Amino acid sequence: MKRMCCQLDQTHRMKLLNTAWFFFHFLLTLSQCVAMAVEVPFIPKQILIFGGNGFIGSSTAEHLIEAGHKLTLVSRGNWYWDSASTVMPFVQHIKCNRRETMEQCSELKHYVANIEQFDAVIDFSAYYAETIQESLDLVHRKTKLYIYISTDSVYEVCIKNHTGPTLETDAVRPESEEMRKNFESWDSYGHHKLECEEHLTNFSAGNSALPFVILRLPDVIGPRDNTNRWWYYQLWMKLKYYLEKDIIVPKSSENRLMSMVYVNDVADMIKKLVQNNYPNAYFQTFNLALKETFTLKQFLETMRDQLNATNVSITVEDSPLATRMYPSVKLGPVDTTKAEQILQWAPTKWADVLRETCDFYEKAIASHYFINQRSDMIRMLQNYLTTKPNNVYRALRNVYGLGYPETKDEL
Repeated sequence: MKRMCCQLDQTHRMKLLNTAWFFFHFLLTLSQCVAMAVEVPFIPKQILIFGGNGFIGSSTAEHLIEAGHKLTLVSRGNWYWDSASTVMPFVQHIKCNRRETMEQCSELKHYVANIEQFDAVIDFSAYYAETIQESLDLVHRKTKLYIYISTDSVYEVCIKNHTGPTLETDAVRPESEEMRKNFESWDSYGHHKLECEEHLTNFSAGNSALPFVILRLPDVIGPRDNTNRWWYYQLWMKLKYYLEKDIIVPKSSENRLMSMVYVNDVADMIKKLVQNNYPNAYFQTFNLALKETFTLKQFLETMRDQLNATNVSITVEDSPLATRMYPSVKLGPVDTTKAEQILQWAPTKWADVLRETCDFYEKAIASHYFINQRSDMIRMLQNYLTTKPNNVYRALRNVYGLGYPETKDEL
């Protein structure tokens, strides 16, 4: 009898446990379903962009527009490539020439005075310390994050004491005043951009404690490049049969490795910073670049292969006819380890960058959206690659099917 009671008690306990377990799982599943049913509302970021209409800026603006954020662009009012249709209709634009004093930008001052807060300010267009200082004075009390777009040219005015890829910590000016002045005269662009960085860092270290991120970029490549360097090389290869000048790499660049960065990767990283993906990146500086490095000759050879221009010869010579449009610095590639560790920097593979960029310019040459850019390229080819300008028209007609009329060269 006692054993039977124990068995009944044990059976009863098991039933209770099974019932409790069932209700536990039921409540857990119910809570998960409720959580899934409640959508977290998207709150767009309020972003102020100095620039935003150029090469890197317009790509960044497009990424942020696509993500649904609210953009206000501050520029002189020029819209390059097709940014008048891809960017301008979707942003608020304030006309301001930063080469002049901020006192001339009354519309911008009024706008900042009447806005509650910026989630981020992105600065593409500060090239002088006075410029960034005025902007900081204007916006810092209402800004959560200031992103400054800098350059690897800052290293050209610093002392590098190793032969490896350049680190962020290598941006230290020489102690010698004479050496500083010499460096500044050799690369005024790098000097002024580093001065902007120094002003931002010192400003934040003062009473403002303004969170900032500085991105140092090597030569930026990709669609809609306003320097036209990539497109120039690409057309040179495609139309080489009609052009007299050969593609010659300077002997001094034969073994010099270089870094590049893809414009869409930069835009994507800025978007992630704006969306607070990496708050531990604040108050820091980062190099961004492709994983791959190459010499100028290797770079051109991969472009030639992508274009299937196998008949084009690329030589290395110590010649006054040699042309070097990349790189824009002499210290070699940059190290991106810090960005990989803190920002999870994972750039596009070179093969994809090469294909996408070549494809864009192959289509751009015949696009009615890029008539002005095509005209600029035609003039460049006529001025530098041939003594017979009409050969360029013949080449464009025969290679790309563009309807330029047959003309006769003067005797």
